[in-house]
Amino acid sequence: MSMTKYLRTAIAIAALAACGNAFAQDPQSAPSVDSIIDSLKADTPAPAQGQTRALRPGAASMATAPAPAPAAPAKPASINMQINFEYNSAEIAGSSEKTMATLAKALASPQLEGRKFTVIGHTDASGSAAYNKALSDRRAAAVRRYLMDNGVASSRLRAVGKGESQLLDSSDPDAASNRRVEIQATGG
Repeated sequence: MSMTKYLRTAIAIAALAACGNAFAQDPQSAPSVDSIIDSLKADTPAPAQGQTRALRPGAASMATAPAPAPAAPAKPASINMQINFEYNSAEIAGSSEKTMATLAKALASPQLEGRKFTVIGHTDASGSAAYNKALSDRRAAAVRRYLMDNGVASSRLRAVGKGESQLLDSSDPDAASNRRVEIQATGG
């Protein structure tokens, strides 16, 4: 291999590495079972506030700062899933079959068997708030029903719709990214 080809190859590899997961963000590609499990396994601890490190021995015992505030509760583990639905419907589109099968397999896995989940439906802002709330309720229920039909116990699943109240992309309220289903670990 010539030096020029070698350098071009090295630059191309470096450019791809610098892109990180940009290619993995394609909404049409399904996440892996392992990535879903990792996202839902444990809650994320809240960042500690007011903690400092002593710079010399004994400095911490001489500090007169008030006792730290109680730690904030951990953020529940969750994952946003781009699940497509038929237009104006709660019917899961065929294009999301692979994503749904992968999600069901992950939630039914032994690694997550002690956890409970809330399926949260979200919509974009087109249409009335009341209509979007009802549509998101129906879509969350459809995902819950699919998961139950594919091996996840109903006692581990709860469905709730948020409508357009929690837009992922508030700069573009009608963006497709706002139409999503979030899976949140709520117990275990």
